[in-house]
Amino acid sequence: MVHDADQRLAASPVEPEPAGERPSVAAVRRSGDVLIASGQVAARDGKLLAEGRVGEDVSLDVARSCAWQCARNVLTAVQGELALDAVEQVETVSVWVASAPGFTDQHLVADAATALFTEVFGDDAGRHARVALGVAALPTGSPVEVQATFRVRTAS
Repeated sequence: MVHDADQRLAASPVEPEPAGERPSVAAVRRSGDVLIASGQVAARDGKLLAEGRVGEDVSLDVARSCAWQCARNVLTAVQGELALDAVEQVETVSVWVASAPGFTDQHLVADAATALFTEVFGDDAGRHARVALGVAALPTGSPVEVQATFRVRTAS
């Protein structure tokens, strides 16, 4: 049995169209009691807090402020879907740090995002698994990007 998705794939071009209009990406997606928030960059009021790579263009302290802002932006996206009190547990947090060669303190940058999640949800519900990765560059030149997955309370 051929399904519509199979037919659409068969009909799609082999190569992508030239860059132009960007596809729509959801700020959050919910599947049952799991809520996944898309990655958020270090922007406030439509403007990046800093640009560039940590350890080169951006200091550790500024990068930590960026991680905090990214985490706030994740929480704002979650609030667009449900009240924060509906979050039962922060499950995972991924932090990408645009890093200069030799910069190895990504974990210290990520600690600022972890601190905000813990502050908002408390020590138990805010405690999460985490990865902090150094990368060459991030979208829009942001020095940090944060993505998170949450478990939400189900109606009883």
